[in-house]
Amino acid sequence: MKKTLYLLFPAAAALLFFSCSSTPVYRGDGIHCAGGVWSEITSSGGSPRTSTDNTMMDEIESWMGTPYVYGGESRSGVDCSAFTREVYRAVNIDIPRTASQQSAASKAVNPPNLQFGDLIFFNTSGSGITHVGIYIGNGFFAHASSSRGVVKESLAKQYYADRIVSAGRFME
Repeated sequence: MKKTLYLLFPAAAALLFFSCSSTPVYRGDGIHCAGGVWSEITSSGGSPRTSTDNTMMDEIESWMGTPYVYGGESRSGVDCSAFTREVYRAVNIDIPRTASQQSAASKAVNPPNLQFGDLIFFNTSGSGITHVGIYIGNGFFAHASSSRGVVKESLAKQYYADRIVSAGRFME
């Protein structure tokens, strides 16, 4: 019986590994396919295409380098969800204050359908949606990083690919 289990475990582990569409991650409590289908967006388009998109991109650029402050809502310091809310306000769209509220209120978007301005939601602490950024096209997003302030990042960066939960849309 023990010998059979020893033979089945590698087969089951291999099946799990190959069912992930990106490199699986082991976090001590099993194998996670974090990132999964999200790894596909690293080459997808989505750059600004309308005047609203261009206004949004100008607003994103104007926030670059703003320091991160938890609970901050101004140019002297901003957190991730206040950053996304302020960028959306620049194009006259009101969205909720927190990342989890923004996720709940947005229209779900599948990875191949991402467009400029869609929000990307992350689980960075193991307790649900805890971070948000704005997709800016070609596999990149802008966000308020807790260590570097407002920056642009590649979604191909393993840290983010492993923590993507979903994406949502407020603009059509």
